[in-house]
Amino acid sequence: MSRLLVIFALIASVVPSMAALPGADALAKLIAKEFDTNADEKIDAGEWQTGVADGFTQLDSSADGSIQTDEVYDLKGDIAEESGDIAALLIVELIKQVLTGLDTDKDKAVSRKEYDELSQSIFGRLDADKNSHLTLAELAELPLKMVAK
Repeated sequence: MSRLLVIFALIASVVPSMAALPGADALAKLIAKEFDTNADEKIDAGEWQTGVADGFTQLDSSADGSIQTDEVYDLKGDIAEESGDIAALLIVELIKQVLTGLDTDKDKAVSRKEYDELSQSIFGRLDADKNSHLTLAELAELPLKMVAK
């Protein structure tokens, strides 16, 4: 399940602000459920950093030092348990889009360096009102902000 949350966190940095994509609300709820450790319905910078800290290792299911988009399919079962099969399909596709956006050298894999560099900027990109907290509405923008880097 933590791999799922880390991927959701990554999604937060690559798409333009417009209507939320299908599955984005479900993704936001899953991220909030895992990252909001003090249950205040907001994610602060500390919660964000904690939530993504171990994400690379969890996402790199092949343990080859990079994340390929096909590794995202390993998350489908966990996502389906939380959100249902249809939402899981949508979320997996959103995650694949996010990973494509993180792949700055376009080698079809996200290296640890690419992951770390972009993970640091995601919180700021999502925090639309610059209040140092992410709400469900801001989290739902994650897939859009990842695509519109």
